[in-house]
Amino acid sequence: MFSLVFACLTLVLLYLLANLFLEVVFGPGEPRILAGLFPVLLLAFSEPFWYHALVAEVYTLHAFFTCLIIYLLLQWKLKEDLRFLYAAAFFYGLSAGNHATVAFYLPAIVLLFFAWERKARFKNLLVSSLIFLIGFSVYLYLPIRSLAEPTIDWGNPETFQGFLHQVTDRQHAETHFKKLSAGNPASTIWPDLSLLGTNTLHVLKMLTHDLNKHLTPVMVIGFLIGALLCFKANRPLFFFLLLIVAVNASFFVGWRKESYFPSYIVACLWTSVFLCWLLQAKWTSNNSPDAQNSLADENRSPANLQVLVSLVLVGCVAWQASANYSKVDRSGRYFAESLLQRMVLSLDDNSVFVAGISWFNSAYHQDVMRLRDDVTFVKAWDFLDAHPPSLMTSKKYPDLKLPAPENHRFDSRAGSYLYATDFFEHNSRLRPLLIEQNTFFLREFPLAEKLVPHGNLLLRYSPQGEGFDRNSLIPGKGFSEFKTWLEEELALPGIQNESMWIQKVSFYIPSFAAYFHSAGYYKEEREALMVMYEFLGQRGPGWHLKMVDNLTLDGKPEEARKKLEPMRKHFPEFFATHLATGRVLQSEGNYADAIQSFDRALEVDPEAFRPHLEKSLAWLGSGNKEKTISTLIVARKKIKTLNDLKQLENVEKIIE
Repeated sequence: MFSLVFACLTLVLLYLLANLFLEVVFGPGEPRILAGLFPVLLLAFSEPFWYHALVAEVYTLHAFFTCLIIYLLLQWKLKEDLRFLYAAAFFYGLSAGNHATVAFYLPAIVLLFFAWERKARFKNLLVSSLIFLIGFSVYLYLPIRSLAEPTIDWGNPETFQGFLHQVTDRQHAETHFKKLSAGNPASTIWPDLSLLGTNTLHVLKMLTHDLNKHLTPVMVIGFLIGALLCFKANRPLFFFLLLIVAVNASFFVGWRKESYFPSYIVACLWTSVFLCWLLQAKWTSNNSPDAQNSLADENRSPANLQVLVSLVLVGCVAWQASANYSKVDRSGRYFAESLLQRMVLSLDDNSVFVAGISWFNSAYHQDVMRLRDDVTFVKAWDFLDAHPPSLMTSKKYPDLKLPAPENHRFDSRAGSYLYATDFFEHNSRLRPLLIEQNTFFLREFPLAEKLVPHGNLLLRYSPQGEGFDRNSLIPGKGFSEFKTWLEEELALPGIQNESMWIQKVSFYIPSFAAYFHSAGYYKEEREALMVMYEFLGQRGPGWHLKMVDNLTLDGKPEEARKKLEPMRKHFPEFFATHLATGRVLQSEGNYADAIQSFDRALEVDPEAFRPHLEKSLAWLGSGNKEKTISTLIVARKKIKTLNDLKQLENVEKIIE
């Protein structure tokens, strides 16, 4: 509801802003309803804006503040009333508490201030800065709220370092200016102008592509021509808007869509300028002297043009609305309330749930929906932090038994692993401890042998000494249940447009395969791999390597060789192909050729751990213990995860 209210307010304010903007550019005149209205409608029915009007997110409020700041600055210019400048400063500071990237508006605002303020610049700049700080003080609430240890505690801002981490949005740093060339490190004095040009063209290409995709080609044309018209009419205003677009489009070039809302707003303003110019131009359809002398023809031609342009714009808006309705319809199938809700409801009574990919949704179900107050949700990623005890406190988890930090060292991933296993051991003896399928978590922590399939997406931690009868388990039962869920979900109308749904499915299915592989459930792993192949379309060399690896470990060398042939045909020089070839040859007892294949894999990726490990096993199989040991020494230097270390130690135990 919050997002919807501010989406509507944004659209109303944007229409008012567009008319005010046209007044600044073209001067006072008759109401320019069409020029101001149609860009707003194109934005309203675009997929990103419509979608975020229906979900609890920051983006519609961000768009509202952007419109409000520009509107107040224009009012300051037209009415020469400093109260509008001070109001803009206050809301600018306040808006930073919603979306920190408004900081990038600062150069544009300063430029406009010095271009338009001719009198008491220093005084008004000082007053505006102080008023800005009043709005910006909303950030002081972050450490106060963080001290209460809420479930969702972005950046843990109760510490100064965490506060800076949150304010500067470091958690999403990998997407900032993503896909821009880094340039030549040796170029320290003169900037690489060719690189600057390349990046500028790339950003412009991505922006126009995004505008074309989500706001129709009309907006692309309006954006480009309207920018030229704005430059001609009011250069300070042009450079003000250009700076907003340039930094926003560059910063979020790897994200786009909703993060481009500031650029969308500028595109709407420039498009309104283009439409106003187009509708007011004195076009004529006939250059004959008779036509030029005919007042009726002269008056009729602009009217006809207005009708034609209006029809085109109405058609674009209607097309936007009809094309995007099914994509944004959240009726009963918002991803947090469908697949993952079923998993939360299936949790054991009074259990501890270690959530990975679903942690945000689980927190939503716990804190907002209050679905399972008997369950304690723990964030899996907190165990991978450099210092887990800083995030896992007794205040946050009063009903859990937390390991004493002084008993652990956190100078390596191994220290975090020991802390995690200590936590799992103590709490699993008191309550059921469930972990969702999570390939990243299990890749970092070798826990597979301690986890038991528990149903659908869940694995149950088995504490040391408890033991379980492996033969009595039905490891594929949970995966079968999950597939049934998928079939039921796919029957929902329009589910194919739910990108977040398929993203989570694309994570969970490979996670099943990874767990089955690590736990030695090879039949079940093949079933998950086939779903990856048939449903997710994963048919590259990585998938084939997993299948070959599975079949060799399951004692099916002939079937493994059959799966190898397509790899050698379609991916002959790939790392995965050389590694798979070595695995098949090794399973057939052809150790000399297997070693050569592993060497070829290392030529493709010299830093890889797996070929060294497999080569040591090949040397061991051939009876050359000395070569086995020397290869293991090299392999130890290539270890990247605790699972790698565990595999190497298993080989060392065999040698002993």
